[in-house]
Amino acid sequence: MTDAAPWQLDQVKTSSTLAYERLKHAIAAGDLKPGERLTELRIATLLGVSRTPVREAFARLIADGLLASTGRGGVTIVDPRTEIAEIYHLREAIEGISARFAAMHATPAEKREITSLAAASRATKPADVQARARINEAFHLAIATAAHAPRVARLVVDYRALFASPLILRAYSPLQTETAQDAHQHIAACIARGDPDAAEAAMRDHLRASYDVALTKAPPR
Repeated sequence: MTDAAPWQLDQVKTSSTLAYERLKHAIAAGDLKPGERLTELRIATLLGVSRTPVREAFARLIADGLLASTGRGGVTIVDPRTEIAEIYHLREAIEGISARFAAMHATPAEKREITSLAAASRATKPADVQARARINEAFHLAIATAAHAPRVARLVVDYRALFASPLILRAYSPLQTETAQDAHQHIAACIARGDPDAAEAAMRDHLRASYDVALTKAPPR
């Protein structure tokens, strides 16, 4: 390579990615509420950037299904509960396949990481919602990585963004939290012993239980 310029990072794209990640986190955490209207100018001012990276972030979030365009540089937060059945059934299928592939392809080190995260999940107090959300995400993403199926991993990330946040986890009772934590350990054990049928079934059961909680505990629209 004689010219390094084409390989240099573009600051606008970097700002766009940061804006996208910050907004996605705020939506998942419930800091931005369903139905709330956002404008490029408002978000650009909050983030301390120009409107261009915000416009690009909005476009990505619209593609993710988290925002809907209202025209003239404005968007509204989409309420994912309007598509809760579709989203959870897709998650169940995608993450079920992810667990199956992880049981088939995970390296010994990846199996140890998944087992360790399941143990950390079980040791976390139900009231510590932030820690639960962090470990929960790490656990599911570790399984997606261990599947060694990049297309599946991308889908796991896309659908987890809608129903895998502290906002949702607060809806769990202590007993429901413990049941989910036990499920993590069961899934990890199935993957560790290389049992793809059991791993997929355990993940599907786990996400089906999460769906039931979302149906009964989600706040009214």
